[in-house]
Amino acid sequence: MGALKVIRKMEELAMNAWPSLQTKFYDGWVLRFADGYTRRANSVCPIYESTIPVDEKIDFCEKEYGLRNLPTLFKLTTESNPEGIDARLEERGYVRENEAALRILNLGQYVPHESQGVVVESQFSNEWLDGFFRCSNIADEKTQLSAKEILDNILGPVICVTKQVEGKVVGCGYGAVERDYIGIFDIVVDKDYRGNSYGKDIMNGILGTALQKNIKTAYLQVAVGNIPAEKLYNGIGFKEAYRYWYRKLEKQK
Repeated sequence: MGALKVIRKMEELAMNAWPSLQTKFYDGWVLRFADGYTRRANSVCPIYESTIPVDEKIDFCEKEYGLRNLPTLFKLTTESNPEGIDARLEERGYVRENEAALRILNLGQYVPHESQGVVVESQFSNEWLDGFFRCSNIADEKTQLSAKEILDNILGPVICVTKQVEGKVVGCGYGAVERDYIGIFDIVVDKDYRGNSYGKDIMNGILGTALQKNIKTAYLQVAVGNIPAEKLYNGIGFKEAYRYWYRKLEKQK
C-alpha cells in the first residue's frame, strides 16, 4: 500500500477514534471543532483532493476558527492536499509545532503479558473518567465536559483500562475499535506513580483484550521526543508508519 493510502486510512481511523464535537467538510478538507480541547480535535485535516485555490481555502478556515474563538490549526503530513500547502502556510505566518509519529503494531507479533491490578471495561465508567481527569490533571469542569463529550461521540466498541494500586486508580487508557484496527489513546499514569511500568500494564490490558477479540492491528500516536513513551512503545513492538505535525497561525486576525 502506497504512502497516500496508508496515511489516508490511518488518519480516518484516528479521527473516528478521537472524534470532534463538530465537523465541517470543505472541498476535501476536514475542519474539526471541540471547544479547544486537544489539537487533533480542533484542527484542519487537508487529506483529500482540492479544487478551490489554496489561499481562498485558508482564508475560509481562519474565518471559521475565528468565529469560534479558536486558533487556526492545521494537522499535516507529507501527503496533505494540495501539494505545497505546508510551505504556503509557513509563508502566511503559520508556525510548525508538535511533531508526532503514528505507529503500527501487527498483533500477530504481539506476545501478551498478564498484568496485575488491571481492570478492563467496555465503556467509559465514572471510575475511568475520574481517574483519567485526575491522572491527567484536568480539573476545569468545562474541559472535563468537552473530554467526556468527545469520548461519548466514539461510535464503535471501546476497551477501557484502569491500573489500580490498593484500590486507587493510578493510570488509565483506552482503545477504540474499528474494522480490524484498534487505536490506542490517553495512556496516562499519575505523576506520583510513574517509573513503575504501569504504562506497560495498561497497554497489555488493552492489547491483550484486543487479541482476544481477533483484532489484527493496533496503532497509536506519540510525540516525537517523548522518550519514556517512545521507549515503552518500542519495547512492545510498535513501528513508525509516518509523521504528522501542526501549523498554527502565530497571530490570528
